[in-house]
Amino acid sequence: VVRRRWLRPIAPIIMSPVVALYCRARRMLKKRGVSRRRWACSLCRRRARWKCVRCLRSYYCSRQCQNVSWHIVHKHVCYKPARFWWSVIVYGAVTLFLFPGILKEPLVYDLGVALLPLSFFVMGVIGGGMATFAKKFLGVDLRGRWLELTVVLQTLWLAMVTWGLVWAFFGQPEACWGWVGTLSLGKNMGISRWFQSVFRPFQAWFLFMDRVPHRFASSLLCTSTNEERDVCYDAVSLANPGFFLQEEGGEKCAADLMSVMSIYVLAVVTLFWGDLVKRRERDRRAQVAGHGHGHGHAARVPRMDRPHQE
Repeated sequence: VVRRRWLRPIAPIIMSPVVALYCRARRMLKKRGVSRRRWACSLCRRRARWKCVRCLRSYYCSRQCQNVSWHIVHKHVCYKPARFWWSVIVYGAVTLFLFPGILKEPLVYDLGVALLPLSFFVMGVIGGGMATFAKKFLGVDLRGRWLELTVVLQTLWLAMVTWGLVWAFFGQPEACWGWVGTLSLGKNMGISRWFQSVFRPFQAWFLFMDRVPHRFASSLLCTSTNEERDVCYDAVSLANPGFFLQEEGGEKCAADLMSVMSIYVLAVVTLFWGDLVKRRERDRRAQVAGHGHGHGHAARVPRMDRPHQE
């Protein structure tokens, strides 16, 4: 891309949002303990100590590497704030081309997009918990590219299952995948009542959000073809808090829902367990430091490595 002059102005617009998402994802994985806490030089791949002050996305081990990288490639792809809106236009057009249903049912797609980073965070927490457990109790360091790839693949799987549940909630139970089989939940069961009580506020919220464009800009934004229902979008009128019930034909949805909820519960437990481990580690370091200072200023405090840090 950089070698062709006519592509050089386009490179930052296309590549910079991708690099930005990658850097944010890597930072989150580093914070959760999935990735190693170090950045590699963009030129020689050694450990980095500096980064580009304009885009904050390219790391370098020395000033020499930064200068060489700037003249070779980085000056053509370094992101400027002025190019932000061009990136929004380009990626917005590509998104509308790939997913034309966004214009017809924007609330459904907004919910699906919002669940994607949540899925990534949940899988990152679980992956970090696995790495912490393996290093603390088994002495095995799982951090690295393979664990990152595992977290990404699990995120895609969870996003697909969740996307099917979103469409099932909006009146399409056949969209559920049924990855783990089927599960029959009757409407009189206690867990079924609990799930319905959880989904009813979401139904009320989307009905409220549907009234806003219907009241102020119905001719421009509304796409509903059902004249009998006073709604702006058809999917909102079909929202069903009991989409997973056996009476609604939601056996696959019930199985997927239980799988997703189990993963979320595991992530919450892992998050609290990781916080407890960090607190105990901080208390242990503080006790060691206090013991060393108690023997005089000449006493040397042993170096205690923090979890997931080299």
